[in-house]
Amino acid sequence: MPLTPPLSERGDGLASRSPMPEYIAQHFARVDDDGYTGLAISENKLVWDLLEPRLNSNRAVPSSAIGYDDMAGSLDFRTAVAQFASEHVWGRDVDADKVVVLAGAGSILETLFYAIADPGDAILVPTPSYAGFWADIETRDKLHIVEVPTSSDESFALTAERLQAAYDISPWPVRALLITNPSNPTGRIHTDSEIQEAVTWARSVGIHIVMNEVYALSVLGATSFVPSGRIVDPDQGDIHFVWAFSKDFAMSGMRCGVLTTANEGVRAAVTNLAYWSLVSGDTQHFLGSLLRDSEWVDMYVATMQSRLAASYTATTAALEAAGISYIPADAGLFVLLDMREFLSEPTWHAEQDLWDTVFNDADVNLTPGSACHIDEPGFMRLCFAVAPADIVVAAIGRIHKVLKN
Repeated sequence: MPLTPPLSERGDGLASRSPMPEYIAQHFARVDDDGYTGLAISENKLVWDLLEPRLNSNRAVPSSAIGYDDMAGSLDFRTAVAQFASEHVWGRDVDADKVVVLAGAGSILETLFYAIADPGDAILVPTPSYAGFWADIETRDKLHIVEVPTSSDESFALTAERLQAAYDISPWPVRALLITNPSNPTGRIHTDSEIQEAVTWARSVGIHIVMNEVYALSVLGATSFVPSGRIVDPDQGDIHFVWAFSKDFAMSGMRCGVLTTANEGVRAAVTNLAYWSLVSGDTQHFLGSLLRDSEWVDMYVATMQSRLAASYTATTAALEAAGISYIPADAGLFVLLDMREFLSEPTWHAEQDLWDTVFNDADVNLTPGSACHIDEPGFMRLCFAVAPADIVVAAIGRIHKVLKN
């Protein structure tokens, strides 16, 4: 028999090790098990009753939706996105010709960083952070993430001093700063002064700024989200804005991310790579028709925010009753638990042991702090919007019982 030809070096690497964090693999391995509650995946499952009638209604799909179109997204769809997001997300008028849509925020980030950085370069990422950035940035782009640690003792505030310290110790050339606001996993909305300070610093050293605002509408109440494009000059070629339908519209499976930038070169480069991560014509048609129904959109956003706030309130009340500390959140689909008091010792090994205990004995999956690159062990993210509040509260009860024992 002929020998099987070998894979490439990169193929071998991908075949032997997934870029996805282990807690995600564990979730999908157990997701259909009776009694299991997965609170580790950031999805909003509280609004399906609002989406289902629209998704399953008879739709008049035009022939143009099943053919090739502009690689950056059809002009009709980008116009609908620009009109909606200018009012609801960006807080300023953005023309459709400055908008590119690709198959999810992850595709936007991977393609954008491919265009603005070379293999071996570095991207500054404030931590704690969304765990998926390492896959988005390091897997195919071959870039390095340089962490900018923020501390719970300082309310996870981002400062120019912390940025400069990370920049100074990077062994690789730093090409960009990636800021997520509202923050994942803390649920914190950065203050206007923090955003201004971070952007001013990035501009002083001449690097790109990427503002990831995928939770812009998923606010919980008292603290309002102010789009960064209203805080700093958004029309310079060094700043790029990312949004998506995955979180605010609870459609992670639809795969539609949005990039807007005044930089013509960046738009051209991303568009010329868009063929490999296009949003389907049918998806564009459906989402465009949704956005143009302003009455439905207003109802949806108001209801979504009200339900998020109610679920957050029920979740935090259950955490308080169980004696589990947490970091108060302003936005997002999650709350960051402070479980340091339950560690056997202040080490990452002890955090893994605690995660294993909760996962195996309580049958609840939380996002471990290590996956979010938090600067100290003992924090875990709980996604409260991924299930009805009664299921989340019951899961917290099981965690409490395990911790007591």
